[in-house]
Amino acid sequence: MAHHADRPAPEPFVVHAGDGLAAASPEGSHITIKVPAESTAGGIGLMEGVDPPGFATVLHRHQVAELWYIIEGHYTYYAGDRRLEAGAGAVVYVPGGVPHGLRAGTEGGRKLTIFVPGGTEKFFRDVHDAREVGELTAERARELSERYGLERLGPLPE
Repeated sequence: MAHHADRPAPEPFVVHAGDGLAAASPEGSHITIKVPAESTAGGIGLMEGVDPPGFATVLHRHQVAELWYIIEGHYTYYAGDRRLEAGAGAVVYVPGGVPHGLRAGTEGGRKLTIFVPGGTEKFFRDVHDAREVGELTAERARELSERYGLERLGPLPE
């Protein structure tokens, strides 16, 4: 990846278990940002999400590619016209621009989410911050979605 003159070159680092920035999804996932885009000169963002049973996102689209590694549980992903089933140890990839969403199984789950390039993880930090001060309304979630280029398309297919 080319280095941008206005960004410092990334340095090697380690993020230990339990470390990271608190974040959340509007739908209720508990998220820890393990690698913010700033630490990789924008190359990637990495989050760990813990999802309750039946957790589901809305169907949405953004121009950033997204990759998930399932640590625990089972998830159903909807990507374009595909339905993808993924259990522990599976990797799911969705290119930028493809409408997608996911639903956790009956046991809930835990996953890593990687954004390429990074930056979208800031949305989840802002959602967390708004929730912490009691300002996470539907309108505020829409505003944050727009700020980060997340187009909300509606409910997941059944």
